[in-house]
Parts: sequence; structure tokens; C-alpha cells
Amino acid sequence: MRKKTIKLAVIVSASVWLGVLGIPAATYASGVQPAAEAILNTPEASDSHDELTLKGKAQFDGNYIKLNLSREGTLYSGNFAGITLNAKGKPYIAEGTIVDIDAKITQPGGIELMFPRWSKDGDINKAVVVLPIGWLNEEQKAGLAAASEISVNVKLQGVQEPYVLKLPFKQEGVVRNIQPPAPKADSQFQIGTTRIAAGEGSVRIELAVKGVPEQAHHIGYDIYDNLGNELDMIARDSKPYTRDTIKDTIFEDLLYGAVRPDAEFLIIRPYQAVFEKGNQGLYKLDAKGNVIKNYYKQLEIKIPLK
Repeated sequence: MRKKTIKLAVIVSASVWLGVLGIPAATYASGVQPAAEAILNTPEASDSHDELTLKGKAQFDGNYIKLNLSREGTLYSGNFAGITLNAKGKPYIAEGTIVDIDAKITQPGGIELMFPRWSKDGDINKAVVVLPIGWLNEEQKAGLAAASEISVNVKLQGVQEPYVLKLPFKQEGVVRNIQPPAPKADSQFQIGTTRIAAGEGSVRIELAVKGVPEQAHHIGYDIYDNLGNELDMIARDSKPYTRDTIKDTIFEDLLYGAVRPDAEFLIIRPYQAVFEKGNQGLYKLDAKGNVIKNYYKQLEIKIPLK
């Protein structure tokens, strides 16, 4: 088998990503696997070499692209996605584990899909990949609706050649844009919703958060429907505005799992996670192992759905 060394830095793990964003890992743990989603009957594609077969299918609900990947073969026993623990309980990147993913819309071409995130999908030989589209410009987003194929190159630890999957691709369902409510403010921050888009398998919410950027960047967001169901986070992107007119404003692009059809409204509950010491390091946990959070009651936002 042909091999080469691949730096661990290319691996986008949930723990590293959340550490950069300041989001509690316990909050995000189920985020890449939405609890409620549409069943999309898209065809499967595969590629085989080095005594291994990779299979995959692509789903797109207008808010993000989701790839379901599987690994078939008897060579590797470590996790297909994420770290594997050795006999002493120490983590390592096993051979046959995903270390990089490149994705591009090929029909029509020209759209590179950046910032892939992947995680284990309940089985050591399965992975789910999230390809966010919030960073695309409006012309590129419009082009996705006409796309028919996505090309995905998957690189595995210990395997020289990538696996190439040509996946049939089309948008399922219609994205419904919801009127943003009025912003909320307290003595520290002002949070406004600039866009709300509900797709078949997700809801995307864009926020403009005014305040000290270093503090605003560490605000977390829990979202519930009026029935008491918490939406699972799929992805979060955060960046500061650079235009002078909106200085000291952070832009948040939040992607959550599908909203129940019988839900009448959503509630965004901003919070600050509590650290064990100071304003960084390990998060403080309660007796059940959950991250302790201080909620900003004045900043809660209600989003009518009907």
C-alpha cells in the first residue's frame, strides 16, 4: 500500500473548531447530526482502490450541503472520522481516517466549497460532512440551485491517492425566508437578526451582534421552539465586520436542524458559558456534566414562524 505522511493540522475536529469559537463542546456535540431532517432520495457514488471502497451521497436543502460517507474494507479498524483511542486510551489518527476533503460543484463548475467539517456518524465506518454555504456570494448561491453534480476528493491517513466521488446533486425543497423580528439590547450588547431561512432539513439564522467584539464573540446561542424542543446546532461561522459604518459588530451565521412543522415560533436564547477559572480554559460543569450557562434574558429573540 502506498503511503505518505499527512500533517494532523489538516483535520478539522469539533473540539478544535469550538475552541476557536468559544462555543461549549457539550452544546455542539450533536450539532453535525440534525435530529430532524428531510429524507432525500439522492443517488450514491463510489470509488475503490488500495483494497478500500468509499461510498457517498449528497443532500442540499438550500441552506447547506450534507455528505453521507461510508468506508468498506477490512484493512482498517480505527474510526473513519475523528480520533481513535489506543489500548492505553490515548488519541491518535488511525490509518484509513479522513484527514482532508476538497469539494467543488462541477456541473455547472466554478464553485469551490470551502471549510468542510466532518465527524463520526454513529458507526466507525461512517462519516457525515457539512459544507456550509453562508460565505458564498449571492451569484454563487443562485448557481447552486442549478447544480447537478458535486466532486468530492477524500484523503485518508496512510493512503496516497485520494478517493474521488462524483455525486449527483440537486436542491430539495424550497427555502422559506422569514421576516426578522426587531433587535434586542441590554447594557452590553445589541443582537439583531438579519436573515432567517427555513429549508427542508435546517434553519439558517444570521445575526448582527453589536458590542465589544472580544466579548460578543464568546456568546453562545441555544434555540428552542414553542413546544420546548431544542434545535441541534449544525455549524456556526463568526467574523467581524470591517466597514466603518458598523464598527464593533460581529456577524454570526448559525445553522441549526430542521424546525418541527407544528412549531409556531422559535426563541433564541443567548448565553455566556461559565469557565472554571477566569475567562478561558475549561468550562464549568454541573452535576450532570452539562456546561453551566448564564443566559442574557433581555437579549432573547422570538421568531414567529406562521
